[in-house]
Amino acid sequence: MVNGLNAKGSNTKGPIALLLGCALFFCCSGIVRAELRINHLQFVGSHNSYKQPMSVVYYTLLSLLDENAAKALQYAHEPLHRQLDLGLRKLELDVFHQGPSQGFVIGHVQVIDMNSHCSSLRDCLGQLLQWSEANPTHAPIWISFNAKDQSIGWLPDPQRFDASAFAAMDQAIEDVLGPRLIRPAQVKPEATEPPVWPSLTDARGKFLLILDEGGVKRDLYQDQWLRRPMFVNQAASHPAAAVMIVNDPIAERPRIRQLVSDGFMVRTRADADTLEARQNDTRRRDAAFGSGAQAISTDYYLPTNLFGNDYRVIIAGGLRCNPVNAPTECEAELQALSDL
Repeated sequence: MVNGLNAKGSNTKGPIALLLGCALFFCCSGIVRAELRINHLQFVGSHNSYKQPMSVVYYTLLSLLDENAAKALQYAHEPLHRQLDLGLRKLELDVFHQGPSQGFVIGHVQVIDMNSHCSSLRDCLGQLLQWSEANPTHAPIWISFNAKDQSIGWLPDPQRFDASAFAAMDQAIEDVLGPRLIRPAQVKPEATEPPVWPSLTDARGKFLLILDEGGVKRDLYQDQWLRRPMFVNQAASHPAAAVMIVNDPIAERPRIRQLVSDGFMVRTRADADTLEARQNDTRRRDAAFGSGAQAISTDYYLPTNLFGNDYRVIIAGGLRCNPVNAPTECEAELQALSDL
């Protein structure tokens, strides 16, 4: 031990008294190290993380019908494990329910935009679990889910999400990631209090999930929310409120900063519908980082993009201290950690 505290025959009273005295000094003088919690960080993630390019046939047909809609879908991603290797810590999965016998499939738009790096919900979660097991000290991975059941006039109607569909979705999540979840009941043990986020140390190797839905689907899922594995996107005044989806960091920058200051975790978007990347317009990206939103979603984390410019959204090393709410010791604490 340092300074011979446990060395045989040494006088241990002096060093121990000194340590206790130092601890008492720092406590009583107000100089207490703030514990680095997961809401004190900022990280980049991908939007529709599973997505592979549309087939040429469907893209061409859609371009003839609606050129702007086709352009909005002209993006794709690396495999999930590759994104995590690159330092992304926020992912998004779109889930279609196909009934008790077929489970859940992953895709963006029924029929025309369903090319995915993982075919089913369990497949996607299994890939993430496999990566997590190989990288057990990683920073927590945030996954948002869209429950896809929108009717599109000229495409077949998907099956609606009802209580049984959400129960089956919960079960799939529990079966694969159950022991590794950061749960609503842990973060909001008292519904009237602000969220209590785990420390970064305690959250290593874990996942935080949110159902990115509003209206009827959100209200249906949030019934008995303390027993659910996923958070819900609710107003700050709601008992279940902890994680927020606020997509426009320019128009809603003040709101995002206030939510982060009040202890909530927020996801926003640096770009959407390929517009910013096509024009190499960084205003929305810069506003997203400056807003303090913890999760910044993008379609462009690689050094090059389809449009031949250098538009990119990335944080070197994967994590940085949050510009709005990080404690003063954050940089030193973050540098002391590794393999995040």
